[in-house]
Amino acid sequence: MQNNCHHFVLLLSYMRHTHMTKCAHKLMATAIKIMDNKNCCISVRLSESEQRKIKATAEKLQVRNSDIVRYAIRVVLTRLSALHSSEANGITLLPTMIEYCNELNRHFDLDADKLDKIINNETSQPVARNDIELLALCGMPVDIIQKRFFQVTGIEIGHNEVYQFMKDYLNDKYKQI
Repeated sequence: MQNNCHHFVLLLSYMRHTHMTKCAHKLMATAIKIMDNKNCCISVRLSESEQRKIKATAEKLQVRNSDIVRYAIRVVLTRLSALHSSEANGITLLPTMIEYCNELNRHFDLDADKLDKIINNETSQPVARNDIELLALCGMPVDIIQKRFFQVTGIEIGHNEVYQFMKDYLNDKYKQI
């Protein structure tokens, strides 16, 4: 087991020093090796700013830095619990995607094709492609979202209410199904 971990770290080290695309670099920034339900050690690249924030938070709460990191992981996994549920897909996955579309799209560069594969993978109740495209717009400039939303729905929405209106529209549409 020790040998596998060592090999994994060497592979990451090699990949870090080779030319990688921005997307591949993001994916490799967090390396997690899970083995036989045992605790594992992970390597995560953090900016100096993130390190300072973790340290300050840990000091204020009088806990270790690693406790803050574990807490952050638990919080995110709880929020995104539908994504690691094998039964959640199609419209059952939609509430999670609606709630966190801005953050997920910005951080993971999710486009309509990726979202369609995530949401509509092996489902009997798929989300319409137009609605997937609306979700993919989250994180884009508001005027682009307004224009596309009008093209898809025929509804004009104000500048300050774009995200809430889009969330309400999708929630209302799929609650009826």
